[in-house]
Amino acid sequence: MLAAAVGACSSSSSSTSASSSTSAKPTGKTGTPNVKVVASGLNSPKHLLYTSAGVYVAESGTGGSTCVSGPNVEGTGTTQYCEGATGAIALISGTHVKVVDGKLPSVVEKDSGEVAGPTAVAVSKTGQISVLFQDELVNSTGGNSLPAPASTTFGTFQISPGVVAEVAKFAAANPQDKATLGGTPGETTYDSDPYNVTPYHGGYALTDAAANDLLFITTTGEVSVLARFPTQAETAPAGTLRSTAVTIDAQAVPTSVVVGPDGALYVGLLRGVPDLPGTAEVYRVTPGHAPAVWAKGLTAVTAIAFDSTGRLLATEYSTGGILAPKTVPGALVRISADGKEVTTLPVSGLSAPTGLAMAPDGDVYVTNYGVSPGNAKPSGEVLEITGLS
Repeated sequence: MLAAAVGACSSSSSSTSASSSTSAKPTGKTGTPNVKVVASGLNSPKHLLYTSAGVYVAESGTGGSTCVSGPNVEGTGTTQYCEGATGAIALISGTHVKVVDGKLPSVVEKDSGEVAGPTAVAVSKTGQISVLFQDELVNSTGGNSLPAPASTTFGTFQISPGVVAEVAKFAAANPQDKATLGGTPGETTYDSDPYNVTPYHGGYALTDAAANDLLFITTTGEVSVLARFPTQAETAPAGTLRSTAVTIDAQAVPTSVVVGPDGALYVGLLRGVPDLPGTAEVYRVTPGHAPAVWAKGLTAVTAIAFDSTGRLLATEYSTGGILAPKTVPGALVRISADGKEVTTLPVSGLSAPTGLAMAPDGDVYVTNYGVSPGNAKPSGEVLEITGLS
């Protein structure tokens, strides 16, 4: 996803550990949040899904040792893309973590360290898990140059055995135009990076972060466009990208989608380079109508979720934008029910948060260190936040 913007635990339980803190929910003072680590040792955890069984987390993994060469999307020249079966889907119940779908394809770009793999899940009423996979090294046919099995899995939404939505191939067959492409030199009209999915109208709504669109997926895998999101002119200050200031048509990069209390779809995005603070937005989408900006003034949104009162929560990957130093923290923000007011919530310790889920009782779950492997210090983790007013 960051590669799109700028240009899992393994099957062994040893790489995933639960926090040793008590599972009792602290009450705290009204408005004073309590933050507890409920899972750590996760490999690049991305989107979350709250269910009655617990919280599902998609782990993009750590890549592997089967490598191919490809262009360095965040630099010059070539780099290695190395695949391995290190992606996974895990279920967190209390502080217990169980891998429910392991050994999934994962790819790491060696120069940047960015990992792509499983990024989101949907779970049916019968417990069937559908997995969304990102993409890398996409070509003009919608295929990719990754090692197997990522070569046939990446860029798809695996709905059920034998039912696959070919998202990247759809992007190649329905390329972007100037209104949504924008970006830095080298951007292609057929790029694709499926990033989030949610059940919608008997099928699924899905965001493609690199194609800058919102798609509808049927249960039989057919793909169609619900909305495309336009570029926005941003001026990168001198010294940010070049020695002088430069204006770029920044891409939309939709990272997240939820169904709102009104039945409409809400899409959170981060802006492509230069992704200046305050330039991210949330769009409201209803089929048959042009997408409309519902909330603005945000920064690098990676996930969204509505609370029981109709307010929208969002994670900001970095309050300085994606080009800011890694030491710049992320944030959890709340948007009023009318979309007009954005409030940063008093939750400290957030770094590269990439996922968000809301429980019916108001508990909030956030993936933290969402680009960190399980052996890092700190590693990828899931936080439970209680006590927010």
